[in-house]
Amino acid sequence: MGHALKDKFLKDAGFKKLYQREYATLYTKLLAGGTATGLLDQAVRAYNRNEGADTAKTTEEAATLRTTLKTRTEALKSVTGGA
Repeated sequence: MGHALKDKFLKDAGFKKLYQREYATLYTKLLAGGTATGLLDQAVRAYNRNEGADTAKTTEEAATLRTTLKTRTEALKSVTGGA
Protein backbone atom coordinates (compact mmCIF):
# COMPACT_ATOMS: atom_id res chain seq x y z
CA MET A 1 0.00 0.00 0.00
CA GLY A 2 1.75 3.07 -1.21
CA HIS A 3 1.06 6.73 -1.38
CA ALA A 4 0.24 7.92 -4.91
CA LEU A 5 2.30 11.13 -4.79
CA LYS A 6 5.26 9.44 -3.11
CA ASP A 7 5.15 6.62 -5.64
CA LYS A 8 5.09 9.13 -8.49
CA PHE A 9 8.17 10.94 -7.22
CA LEU A 10 10.03 7.72 -6.45
CA LYS A 11 9.89 6.84 -10.16
CA ASP A 12 12.55 9.54 -10.64
CA ALA A 13 15.95 7.93 -9.93
CA GLY A 14 17.47 11.14 -8.58
CA PHE A 15 14.61 11.75 -6.20
CA LYS A 16 14.59 8.12 -5.12
CA LYS A 17 18.28 8.28 -4.23
CA LEU A 18 17.73 11.48 -2.22
CA TYR A 19 14.66 10.01 -0.50
CA GLN A 20 16.48 6.85 0.50
CA ARG A 21 19.44 8.81 1.87
CA GLU A 22 17.24 11.11 3.94
CA TYR A 23 15.08 8.22 5.12
CA ALA A 24 18.20 6.44 6.37
CA THR A 25 19.34 9.62 8.11
CA LEU A 26 16.01 10.00 9.90
CA TYR A 27 16.03 6.33 10.85
CA THR A 28 19.51 6.68 12.32
CA LYS A 29 18.68 9.83 14.28
CA LEU A 30 15.19 8.99 15.48
CA LEU A 31 15.04 5.23 15.85
CA ALA A 32 18.46 3.61 15.83
CA GLY A 33 19.96 6.54 17.73
CA GLY A 34 17.36 6.27 20.47
CA THR A 35 15.96 9.79 20.09
CA ALA A 36 12.36 8.64 19.77
CA THR A 37 12.60 6.47 22.87
CA GLY A 38 14.28 9.27 24.78
CA LEU A 39 11.53 11.70 23.83
CA LEU A 40 8.92 9.18 24.92
CA ASP A 41 10.66 8.80 28.28
CA GLN A 42 10.74 12.59 28.72
CA ALA A 43 7.05 12.88 27.89
CA VAL A 44 6.14 10.13 30.37
CA ARG A 45 8.19 11.72 33.15
CA ALA A 46 6.64 15.12 32.48
CA TYR A 47 3.10 13.74 32.40
CA ASN A 48 3.59 11.73 35.57
CA ARG A 49 4.46 14.92 37.47
CA ASN A 50 0.89 16.13 37.02
CA GLU A 51 -1.42 15.82 39.98
CA GLY A 52 -3.93 13.10 39.26
CA ALA A 53 -1.88 11.57 36.46
CA ASP A 54 -2.80 7.95 35.80
CA THR A 55 0.77 6.68 36.05
CA ALA A 56 -0.22 3.03 35.71
CA LYS A 57 -1.98 3.70 32.40
CA THR A 58 0.89 5.90 31.25
CA THR A 59 3.39 3.14 32.02
CA GLU A 60 1.28 0.61 30.12
CA GLU A 61 0.82 2.84 27.08
CA ALA A 62 4.49 3.84 27.06
CA ALA A 63 5.46 0.16 27.09
CA THR A 64 3.27 -0.40 24.03
CA LEU A 65 4.88 2.53 22.26
CA ARG A 66 8.38 1.28 23.15
CA THR A 67 7.49 -2.09 21.64
CA THR A 68 6.27 -0.36 18.48
CA LEU A 69 9.47 1.69 18.26
CA LYS A 70 11.62 -1.41 18.76
CA THR A 71 9.68 -3.37 16.15
CA ARG A 72 9.88 -0.48 13.67
CA THR A 73 13.61 -0.06 14.30
CA GLU A 74 14.27 -3.74 13.62
CA ALA A 75 12.07 -3.75 10.51
CA LEU A 76 13.81 -0.71 9.04
CA LYS A 77 17.32 -2.11 9.47
CA SER A 78 17.01 -3.91 6.14
CA VAL A 79 15.58 -0.86 4.39
CA THR A 80 18.29 1.47 5.66
CA GLY A 81 21.19 -0.90 5.38
CA GLY A 82 21.37 -1.51 9.12
CA ALA A 83 22.40 2.06 9.90
